[in-house]
Amino acid sequence: MTINHTKNNHSNRKSKKQISALQYTGLLGVLLSSVPVSAAYVDGNLKINGDYFLFGLGSGAAMEDKDDYAVSGIGRVTANWRAFEDQSGNVGQVQLRVDHKHRLTNDVPLMYIFDNLGGYGIIQPAFSDIGLRLTNLYWRQEFNQQNTELMVGFLDSTDYVDTYALGNPYAGFSNLQFSTGVGTIPIPDESTLGFTLRHITSDNFYGLVSFSDALADSTEPFDGLSQIVRDNQYFKSLEIGWIGAKDAFYVQNIHMTLWHSDGKQEQETENYGVNVSATYLMGDWMPFVRAGVSHGDESLYESSFTFGTGYLGFDGNTLGMAVGWAKPNLPMEIDEIVNAEVYYRMQFGALSLTPNLQYVSDLAWNPSEENALIFGLRARLTF
Repeated sequence: MTINHTKNNHSNRKSKKQISALQYTGLLGVLLSSVPVSAAYVDGNLKINGDYFLFGLGSGAAMEDKDDYAVSGIGRVTANWRAFEDQSGNVGQVQLRVDHKHRLTNDVPLMYIFDNLGGYGIIQPAFSDIGLRLTNLYWRQEFNQQNTELMVGFLDSTDYVDTYALGNPYAGFSNLQFSTGVGTIPIPDESTLGFTLRHITSDNFYGLVSFSDALADSTEPFDGLSQIVRDNQYFKSLEIGWIGAKDAFYVQNIHMTLWHSDGKQEQETENYGVNVSATYLMGDWMPFVRAGVSHGDESLYESSFTFGTGYLGFDGNTLGMAVGWAKPNLPMEIDEIVNAEVYYRMQFGALSLTPNLQYVSDLAWNPSEENALIFGLRARLTF
């Protein structure tokens, strides 16, 4: 993800309505006081469900002329139709997901470190204000007793590139460094047109290849139909790994990911790199070590290293802890960044709440603060 690409998408939306921190707290109170039972619509092989996500964060290290906090929301509808299932259990299905992303304050969490703290980094890249967008629309097909999987259509690359269990921004860590790509992979926007193919061997090794449109724009997804044949700017990845078992793909996984991108800008650029990841669930503990290096202008970091653990022994709740070091991808020299995050995800029926505390070092453009402590809270309501 490039800094310029991110800022250009959000700098022209400063005039929308602001709410106060007290109103934000009130919104969470409404969620807490009206927890419904999950009520997905099911009709045969068709299932439709909705989610509403709310994320806010704040810090006392905000620059003098900036707000201390930022809040955004996401409304989501997901539809899944299981078209058929053969005798060996292989399934063919269609998935559609549509989001509406909106700000609830002057600023959005996505740009909070840059715009409000004068630092370098991204928290909750999913929480922006781009409005209505297509997240994915694809066909997923299984073969060979579910050992082979093909997805074709408008994809979300974070579903298959350099994945691990705690990297989901809607359920796990919030800082981009602890998510897909550790900040060194310029992941295409959601609804990137392309395909991914994965095969798991009998001895639990696997290979995964992907090919998609690097110019994807989830607010104009069908432009990808012409871009992919006209502009020749693609994102490609090859992942080779080992898993403890097929049903432990995300929690017992060691892999290496090679990637290449022609870039997200109108002018093609050369970007490539390698990422490595090791995650292994042992009892209630799930330690991980992840790293990446990149070449080119599109990535947030030139290099990144993270380690941490999850703890799952709280009756359905999850504790996550991580620390990371990163070298910013900038033409100028600034100090390496240290990020740290602790979160605790609590489930109350259809509602989950996830408070988190983060440390971000070296606020290079903040005249009064060198480092920041950031408190965040994520809520998810499923219906």
